[in-house]
Amino acid sequence: MTQPLYIISACTISPQHTYDEEHFLDPAMTADDGQLYVIDPDYTRYISPVAIRRMSRMLKRGITAGMKCLEDAGVTTPDAIIIGTARGSVTDMENFMKDMIKMEEQALNPTSFIQSTYNSVNGWIAMMTKCTAYNQTYVHRGFSLELSLLDAQLLLSEPGDKKYLLTGGFDELTSEYFIIREKIDYYKKDIPPSPELLAHYDTPGTIAGEGAHFFTVSNDPGKAVCAIHNIAMLQQPSAKELLDATADVLSQNRLKIEDIDILVCGMNGDSRNRFLIDPLIANCAASTTIVSFKQLSGEYDTASGFGLWLTNYICKHNYVPPA
Repeated sequence: MTQPLYIISACTISPQHTYDEEHFLDPAMTADDGQLYVIDPDYTRYISPVAIRRMSRMLKRGITAGMKCLEDAGVTTPDAIIIGTARGSVTDMENFMKDMIKMEEQALNPTSFIQSTYNSVNGWIAMMTKCTAYNQTYVHRGFSLELSLLDAQLLLSEPGDKKYLLTGGFDELTSEYFIIREKIDYYKKDIPPSPELLAHYDTPGTIAGEGAHFFTVSNDPGKAVCAIHNIAMLQQPSAKELLDATADVLSQNRLKIEDIDILVCGMNGDSRNRFLIDPLIANCAASTTIVSFKQLSGEYDTASGFGLWLTNYICKHNYVPPA
């Protein structure tokens, strides 16, 4: 059996009131235009006024979520920083490309380009925590977060004194990026209010979202209430391949799908993916509670981070919120 990842603390900045989890879904935030943007917290708690002026929203968001996650775990300097992102800072890249066109590739300000690199959040957190250890960024679209978690799991299973790792993922939404993906029918044509997303599972497309999700993980259970035992990643699977992989993961932990009490599932309202979801739910016991979350977070490459945060929240409070 692989080394479990014990989640010591979790922090997410999302379209819901998750930064201060005491106010989660109080009230639930919604959108009617198919775009769920994050609720920005007070970034000055962790970032100086001098530095914050030149930072993009994504950079501020990633640094703040990561630093709060470490603070909640009581960790000053992590033994490694491993983060996944599919797009990095889209805003900074867009600004750099616009300036390149406007200035005709002359006398460009490099700030936007520097901050648009995928590992900028890692670098800032490392500097702020004086972490000179292993620092890695995974950029693999929809597998970015999962690969960062897998790397953390492998790292903690190695001999050594590594104990507390910061891992997570982030991605952002911009109006231009929404238009681009809308052109390839990624989002619904007839956009429902976000709470009604799953009631429109008969049409293709979903709604957009963004977020930053960080977890302090350890090989010591300590104060953890939630753990990751196995990670399985599938590329465009068939329904049977998904069911077989699920059964395999559960069997490694001496479980069957009928034993599951709660299934946190990334249903996104896209009819093109329903052939995967329906058989999985149908194989669960009638007593299994099915929890969806993308009507709260929207869809994006690292949205599974919101699902993991929600799982930790449920385990921590022994309560399934009425999403």
